[in-house]
Amino acid sequence: MRVSKSVRRSLCMGIVAALAISAASAHGAWLAQRWDKLAIVIGEGWKDNKYNPKQIYDFKAYTSDYTETKAKLIKEKDHASVKVDDTVAVVSFAADYGYWSNNPEGKWINASMDKVSGSTIGTHALKYSVNYLKSVGTVKPIEGMPYQIVPLVDPATLEVGDTYQVQVLRNGKALADVDIIPNVTVHHDRTVKTDANGIATVTVENAGVNVVGIEMAFPFDHPDPKATREKVFASVSFTTTFDEVD
Repeated sequence: MRVSKSVRRSLCMGIVAALAISAASAHGAWLAQRWDKLAIVIGEGWKDNKYNPKQIYDFKAYTSDYTETKAKLIKEKDHASVKVDDTVAVVSFAADYGYWSNNPEGKWINASMDKVSGSTIGTHALKYSVNYLKSVGTVKPIEGMPYQIVPLVDPATLEVGDTYQVQVLRNGKALADVDIIPNVTVHHDRTVKTDANGIATVTVENAGVNVVGIEMAFPFDHPDPKATREKVFASVSFTTTFDEVD
């Protein structure tokens, strides 16, 4: 898995160095049906953003027993879509969303700090996502994914109104006292905290795609001309079934 130098040094600092990020500004990534195809969405709440599909990396697909299998990542003009067969139950990916820096007027520019005159805060944004397409029986963490949200029940068994638990992991270890966004696509400004075991209880709210997310930032431990911090967004998504009307 590709991990930037700044991520490696951020991880060494420990979770205590994490900075709180306003959920109202959370830019996430997940899979959803768009234009009659399965697409990788990068967005904030209900707003989808166009992006360079080359930003997507570490794309993997798994069967229901978490055996890695084939799937196709299709890089289109301003986004990426995914083609899977009936054996695929889980799709995971990472995205390097690049550098974002503030200018003196407070606007965020898609560029590193050394290219934005007067910038005082620069962010290198990375995103990780695990997406459930079919039943898996017993849910397992995705091996090698540094940040992930693991549902503690098979998402295929859930319906609107059900409550269930998720666990937040960093390099396989539980993250306590982390703000979880239970419904990224609708109420991305509402959060609940994980307990000492990295676990939180959330509710299925949407008939269709449901996305649970976390966003955290880690300050760099020494000066970097491009940014002052790493910002990580991790998500898990699944889709509840509902009756379609022609």
